[in-house]
Amino acid sequence: MTSTEKKGVDGEEIDNFNAIQDPNTLAALQEKLGQMTIKKPDSDELDLPPAVRKRVNAIKNIQLQTTKIEADFFKQVHKLEIEYAQRYAPLYQRRAAIVSGEVEPSATECIMPGEDQDNEKSDSEKQENDNDSITGIPGFWLTIFKNTEILAEMTQPHDEPILEALRDINVSFPENSMGFVLEFHFAANDFFEDNVLTKTYHMKSEPDDFDPVAFDGPEIIGSTGCSINWKKGKNVTQKIVKKKQRMKGKGQTRIIQKTIKEDSFFNFFSPPSMPEDEESVDEELEALLTTDFEIGQYIRERIIPKAIWYFTNEVTDIESDLEDAESDEDYSDTSDYDDEVENNENIVANETVTDVQKEECKQQ
Repeated sequence: MTSTEKKGVDGEEIDNFNAIQDPNTLAALQEKLGQMTIKKPDSDELDLPPAVRKRVNAIKNIQLQTTKIEADFFKQVHKLEIEYAQRYAPLYQRRAAIVSGEVEPSATECIMPGEDQDNEKSDSEKQENDNDSITGIPGFWLTIFKNTEILAEMTQPHDEPILEALRDINVSFPENSMGFVLEFHFAANDFFEDNVLTKTYHMKSEPDDFDPVAFDGPEIIGSTGCSINWKKGKNVTQKIVKKKQRMKGKGQTRIIQKTIKEDSFFNFFSPPSMPEDEESVDEELEALLTTDFEIGQYIRERIIPKAIWYFTNEVTDIESDLEDAESDEDYSDTSDYDDEVENNENIVANETVTDVQKEECKQQ
């Protein structure tokens, strides 16, 4: 078994690369990595003989060359992503057409492997006799948002009517730079004029010759949202609050209106900007940028390719089972403890019976 594989509970091999894409696993891993510090000692602090120090520097230069190869590896992976995105595209377009009701799937498409064709035929006959005018899969993406914890936390009740109009989410990859673009396609709605909202993530995979230790694969260098052309009075990312203000010296009051930011999923398209001076990034901004990037990655790597499993809640059920299994591991097996308690109870019971018997003998 290679280092990238492990045995699952059912005996099958699981790719660790997929495992770390689980948000809970990823969070735990990041916490561990955040606790790791790398000391950068001066060459004099190593206290090495000059000849050995030269060899150490030579190996460091070798390491720098391997780091550059690793950076090139990620660039080649990006090219593969572009190639395979073109192969996925027709399938995702077909999915979007069925969801929106533009097309009806064929009879063959509706039969899942291993399912009884007679049952499928019966369902088809019922559908033909059904006078309901339902087209496509209503609320497909809204249901996905509700079934996905990370998205459900971002979604407010006033967002739901808009997400009802969401028809598709897809990802594209720029050819001349690393990164990716999330595209949210909407049907005509009462809230904004746009048909497509975009979120672009900018990445780089370039090791620093003067700090090669810090390189750990592609890193996010910023994200760019888009302007939303809200219809009048329909901007769900803002709300107007009225406040009484007392005029100084006159004892009179007036009502003022103030526009403040409102919690909404659509704030996702107005990400925090990365300052030009990276050293000026404080912890709060860094946390916001990290969260924003993780959400984008989650949508790209899990929601888009596995949308139907999130709609049916099958993926989230699996994730919940994994969380429960991890929680169970936090507790040791208590069977020995239970046996010990039971034995102690028996001992106490026997002692009590013996004491009663002795008392009865004395009385006799």
